[in-house]
Amino acid sequence: MWLFYKLPLLDWVTPLLLRCREYDVSHFIIGGWVIDTQYIKQLPSPSLQKYVSHYWLSRNNLDDTYSVLPDGSVDLVFNVCGGTVDNVVYGTTTAYHELPIQIGSHYLGVCFKPGQSRHFINVPAHRLTDSYELAQGLLSFDTSHIPDQIISDDIFKSLNQVLESHLRKHQPVHSSIDDIVQIIQSNHGLTSISDIAALFGKSKRQFERVFLETVGITAKLFSQIVRFRHASNYVGCSSISLAHIAAASGYTDQSHMNREFKRFANQSPTTYAGQNVVFLQDTLISPTENRFS
Repeated sequence: MWLFYKLPLLDWVTPLLLRCREYDVSHFIIGGWVIDTQYIKQLPSPSLQKYVSHYWLSRNNLDDTYSVLPDGSVDLVFNVCGGTVDNVVYGTTTAYHELPIQIGSHYLGVCFKPGQSRHFINVPAHRLTDSYELAQGLLSFDTSHIPDQIISDDIFKSLNQVLESHLRKHQPVHSSIDDIVQIIQSNHGLTSISDIAALFGKSKRQFERVFLETVGITAKLFSQIVRFRHASNYVGCSSISLAHIAAASGYTDQSHMNREFKRFANQSPTTYAGQNVVFLQDTLISPTENRFS
């Protein structure tokens, strides 16, 4: 859910650029939130990649606000400012909005994949939607030592150890919602809600309730967000018209796409493309390619 943004990336260029460990860039997207600062990003260990999208680390933040773009993820965030430590769980969002952040703070985040926060956070995802809560009492594992290591080279390794230990003690239980999330993502949000509800094996009403509790938003809204994210990968390509992108992405017309960009990014596709925004978690490299020196 956290996003940094702004890097001039096309699909074929992205993997090359992301082999660097750090960037001094403004506006780079990691999961949902936007910050102007230096950052480090990292995939979790292989055993966690089914549940955790990525870790992200922002040291010495330079901005006083960040922009939030919906992505269907829930984040566990550690904020270290001087001697003060705040551990907060941020729910997924339904529309663009901005939140304040502290200049000079260190931010460390765990971005859970859509629907997977349930294995780590003791609250239904929909209770956190468009809001946040202090992590105390929501987690069933100890993270008290994590903030002390936020400037350590081993911080991501420590996160792996904590989360892996938790899963060994609390084996994840698979849900058919997990399969449906994957279907929606693999079809870029274009799958019929009635069709995927039928795959759930129960009534459509039951499906909608369980999806909302698990992911935090409705299947329809999640599909719209996935479609927006897919379209956003192409709006900066000068060889493809916005009308063509809208049609290929399943929008009824370009105006329809414009409205969803306004809702989810607070700007038109043209303006969005001009800022060269990219969702980093779509292009993260493996932990072995992204180590500290």
